[in-house]
Amino acid sequence: MKRFLVIVLLCAHLFNAGGYLLLQRYQEYRTDKRMNELLSQNLYNPNALIEVKIAQHLPGITETWGDYKNIDGQVQLKNACYNYVKLKVTRDTLYLMVIQNYEKTRLIKKNIIYAKHINDIPQGDKNQDGSTEKAGSDVKYNAPVDTYQFAAFEELAPLTIKPVKTGLSDPFISVGGQPPEFLG
Repeated sequence: MKRFLVIVLLCAHLFNAGGYLLLQRYQEYRTDKRMNELLSQNLYNPNALIEVKIAQHLPGITETWGDYKNIDGQVQLKNACYNYVKLKVTRDTLYLMVIQNYEKTRLIKKNIIYAKHINDIPQGDKNQDGSTEKAGSDVKYNAPVDTYQFAAFEELAPLTIKPVKTGLSDPFISVGGQPPEFLG
């Protein structure tokens, strides 16, 4: 009886330590696989697609896509998971036609709520003392930009090319004695 109780408690501890995360990842994998199968067979409502525009700066692109291409993938925006089925790229904007993956969003939110409950960290306001405030409404990151300026030399020394000598004058190296004999 004691052995059975120890095994049950050990299993419960191991599940709490890492098994829950493995189970969560497996459920997300199954959800992604099922959603990808539905999208690959075009089993979705085209009227349910949402167009998402993402600003980008790609001055090197000379050819822009005139129409959407059927490219699939996943993106997470504002705590919601989406699968995109079409993509269009221009110089300044990336257009995605997405459909929301409600099941994966529910799984991820469930995991976040569970993580908040098992930690002993207080979940109050993060900015209680007001010491760190954002500079503006659209500023998310503080990424300072360093600028460098390189000075060029006024006069460069003339480039001279010296020929490389490829042959040796004496290919043999003199040795102070005779080499040892081979003993076979």
